[in-house]
Amino acid sequence: MKYQCESCDRLVKVETYVLEDHALAVACPACGAWTRAAPSLAPPASARPAPAPAGDGGEGLAVAVPVKAPAEGPPPPPSRPSVTALRVVRQDAPAADPRVSGEDPFQAPPGRCPKCVAPMREDAGSCSACGLVYANFIPDEHQPSELLAGEWRELLEAWHDWDAHDRLLSQAMGRGEMAMVGRLYRMRLARAPNDAQALRGRDEVVRRVTTATPLTSDGPSPVLGRKVKTVVMGAVLVVSLVLLLVLVQMIRAA
Repeated sequence: MKYQCESCDRLVKVETYVLEDHALAVACPACGAWTRAAPSLAPPASARPAPAPAGDGGEGLAVAVPVKAPAEGPPPPPSRPSVTALRVVRQDAPAADPRVSGEDPFQAPPGRCPKCVAPMREDAGSCSACGLVYANFIPDEHQPSELLAGEWRELLEAWHDWDAHDRLLSQAMGRGEMAMVGRLYRMRLARAPNDAQALRGRDEVVRRVTTATPLTSDGPSPVLGRKVKTVVMGAVLVVSLVLLLVLVQMIRAA
């Protein structure tokens, strides 16, 4: 089960949770913020929408959305935070057109950290997620390469084609640019939180990075090290014996 944290806007798994007055409170493993959820009120049968047809293999993702308080009953205590409910967003849900005129696809939208794209805190001089001091941010240091920028613009033209996303991910993986690709997907999600392709792309970046195996070894194996040590010690012993025999012959000749 995954849900979207209200604080850092990350899609994370439910690991730590508690029950508070029939409400579920889950802690984000990334930023530590708590999101409280309660079951949404079921609408009347006449107003209830028809169930959407099941797609082909769409994995469910949980996203926090606000729930309207019931009309009757006592109001919640003022110290209680706002209660949210979790709803499922299908991976195959239609996404909005990512080509928005006048917006730079390589810059974080307003109200977001320009480095990690996490929501900015009011009156805060630094990002609580990545620690960036906003006054020290240099945009040129966080721009994609010209090759990746061109591939991303081409992807925006074929945004609903997952094969195009897969090709870009594979090419960026080979060049070591997965961190920048993840940032581009997070910027897209900051503008369209329910974009199914962006959600899938961001999760695929995390999956590929965490499951990648190193191609080179960090050093020689212990077995090889022991063999080299044995050979070196044997060679030193042989040289020592030869020198000893030469010394004895010299003494006898004298």
